[in-house]
Amino acid sequence: MIKKIKTEQLRPGIFVHDFNCDWAGENIFISKALIKDERAIKIIRSWGIKEVYIDTDLGLDVEPAKTAYEVQQETNRNLHKLAQRKRTATPPPIPLKDEVQMARTIRNEAVVTMREAMRAVQEGKCIDPDNAFRLVEKMQESVTRNKDALILLTRIRKKDEYTLMHSISVSSLVLAFCSSCDISYDMTINLAMGSLFHDIGKTRIPNSILNKPGKLDQKEFTIMKKHAEYSAKVLAETTELPPEAHDIALHHHERYDGTGYPHGLKGDTIEFGSRIAAICDVYDAITSIRCYKNGLDRVQGLRKLYEWSDHYFDKELTYKFIRSIGVYPIGTYVRLANELSGVVINSTENILQPVVRIFYNDKKKTAIQIQEIDLSKIGINIAGYDSPEKWSSDKMHIFQQNKNDLSPLH
Repeated sequence: MIKKIKTEQLRPGIFVHDFNCDWAGENIFISKALIKDERAIKIIRSWGIKEVYIDTDLGLDVEPAKTAYEVQQETNRNLHKLAQRKRTATPPPIPLKDEVQMARTIRNEAVVTMREAMRAVQEGKCIDPDNAFRLVEKMQESVTRNKDALILLTRIRKKDEYTLMHSISVSSLVLAFCSSCDISYDMTINLAMGSLFHDIGKTRIPNSILNKPGKLDQKEFTIMKKHAEYSAKVLAETTELPPEAHDIALHHHERYDGTGYPHGLKGDTIEFGSRIAAICDVYDAITSIRCYKNGLDRVQGLRKLYEWSDHYFDKELTYKFIRSIGVYPIGTYVRLANELSGVVINSTENILQPVVRIFYNDKKKTAIQIQEIDLSKIGINIAGYDSPEKWSSDKMHIFQQNKNDLSPLH
């Protein structure tokens, strides 16, 4: 049985199933393991880990402790309570299918801009700030028209494009967050600029470490962590960039409880923009396919963010982020209370009741004629969600009225 315990409850003989920290999903040297002695426990605590999941079938049991299922159910209830908070009314967005073509052009431009920036840094040159500002302004306009289109398209990436597409995705998520929180235009652009280049320093990390398919050892991980300082140095050498950009590059791995790097900043000593960027950075990282692992689905990613907000992130900003992208983000496969299944294709004012493209009858176990249902208008609730693996890529045509609209969704 999988249970969640505090690290104060660890003792030799316990089998750690999941270290439950925001960097445990990276390809670093920790993995599932039997705790053999007190030294191992001290090391785990020294990493700043507060809670872990244990496997009682492979090691000692701990009481009292909630099961993983109980933790999940509690998190689901809390997310639903969070979603029910009153939202500020906003004008209806442009439909996703109308914005997605414009967003695709912007995404392609972003890829070109980031490749040019990365190449410039590798050659010892400075980033072109004018091109970057123009790009971020176009991204902001797209997110204003429809907050979901660009975010959805940035999910489309190859395993070897992670660093490049991750930067574009994080910037898009920051823009969506700022839009939902009424952050000023100038501040929004500045934070998006910093997020776009927050990992630019990875161009100075050896590819043997950056793209290593296996676990990084302690020495390699220490080198990898240097990317934050490298990113800040690159941006400091580029004129006309806002101070927020430099701070995000340097501090997007700081954690609210002081366990982050490079400076171990704590609480509100971490700048506002870096606290936002940290949340967006981790969400995209843990839900992305990498050269060494598959990502969590987006609903699981939100659960993890909610869980980690007790320690690693600004709790209120985390809650606002979850509300900004919805409990069931675009592209989530869901099962409805009326036993129909589909994929979320648009958001509504009620983040628990999005627009769903229905394609399958669970009761009859058969495909049905595709139809779009706005759950907020007919009062149907989502009963659960499915992993993307359940619907193989060769069935993607059933999610699309127009194959150019949403190809692919995951």
